[in-house]
Amino acid sequence: MLIGRRMRRLTAESAVQPAHTINRPSHLTNMALLIAGLSGGQGMIFAVQSLLVAQGRLDLLSAFGTHYSFAMLGIIVTDGGTSTILARDMARRAGGQSTTEDLRRSFTEAIAFRLAMVALMAIAAAVYVMMMEPSAFSRAYVLCALPGLLFWASNVAGLLDGLGRSGVSGISSALAYAASAAALAFARVIPPEQAGWLLGSAFSAGYFATVLTQWIALRRCGWMIGISRVAPGGLARAFKNGTAMLFQLLPGQLLLRAQLALSATYLGHEMTAVFTYVRQIIAALTMIVAVILRVDFPGLVERTSRRSELHLSMAFAAQKMSLHAAIALAAGAVIVSSLSYLVPQNRFSAAGQTLLIFAPTILAISLSLLMAQAMLALGQYTRLAAITAAACTVGTAISYLLVSYANLYAFLIGELAFHIFGFVFMRQSIERPGKRLIDL
Repeated sequence: MLIGRRMRRLTAESAVQPAHTINRPSHLTNMALLIAGLSGGQGMIFAVQSLLVAQGRLDLLSAFGTHYSFAMLGIIVTDGGTSTILARDMARRAGGQSTTEDLRRSFTEAIAFRLAMVALMAIAAAVYVMMMEPSAFSRAYVLCALPGLLFWASNVAGLLDGLGRSGVSGISSALAYAASAAALAFARVIPPEQAGWLLGSAFSAGYFATVLTQWIALRRCGWMIGISRVAPGGLARAFKNGTAMLFQLLPGQLLLRAQLALSATYLGHEMTAVFTYVRQIIAALTMIVAVILRVDFPGLVERTSRRSELHLSMAFAAQKMSLHAAIALAAGAVIVSSLSYLVPQNRFSAAGQTLLIFAPTILAISLSLLMAQAMLALGQYTRLAAITAAACTVGTAISYLLVSYANLYAFLIGELAFHIFGFVFMRQSIERPGKRLIDL
């Protein structure tokens, strides 16, 4: 019996292998895989959307863009930043600073939080379908996309990140984009309700494939993770941490969705389609900056590890690769979009001119990401959540008040107000962390 107990204990401990037995990819490899996953997946959707613009199918582009945007918001809410928490916990386990049981408990707590978020969104979706009398396309898409959120609740992207394999989790995400892109190509030739069923189902299938790939990759690394029993105190801690992380992510996402809803209500489906198309481009470009920020983050943490405050110049110096990329991408967007004036009769001219209008937001969004990461390095989680929530309120209010008079320019002004407000308070919080926000 003693030998049996010893064997069972050894088996449990070997379920998660120490990180030093695995060759980790370099930072450059991870960055290349992350960019490849982002550009490949987003590129496929962008290519099909470009085809819809060329064919004049702005109705389908508008419907898909709006619903897909909210579905992606659901993905963000489902995870709620728990992947970041799990990445830290996995790194601690790999370094021998915690036990296998600690990691299992943390993973179980994350799953519980994610399932609670999915349940809340399922209730909201049911109310929308039954009470709001949505279109046939909308009803079908919402019902078929919900399983995708359930699949995503079991993702192990954070565990892969903690193992230094963020590139693997990044490249696997291309599967979800590819599924929606393929479905959108076929949706051009079928009725709206069938298109909704197809696109919603493709969204769910794509995230099932992504999560399955992540689990296979984790297993091939020699690591496995199971479910542990969790005490009520552990669940309370998980919901506290998950909610704090979620409120750092949501405000910017909510501003975009509010602007899409305002555009659909006040500006019509054609302008909404063009706006959605341009925001996809801006999102793809700023996500490249976000990928590079993940590489810059360790150096930033090292600089802040011995201090409680940080000068703005130091924050930018530690993230100069990201800053240079943001400037280059914004300049490139201006140059490319300016070419639209050479072919004013082309279907893409409206999109090009709109991109030129919104090009400044590429730099504004990137600067906000840099500032937010500096606050995270200093551990100012609650402050960051409060600042972004207040900035979102300002940006949304301005967009709503001006949309009837300024059309798309209302969204530009609202977006810039969001980032300027956030920049001012984030800078003061970084350089004067002892001050209360109300005093800043």
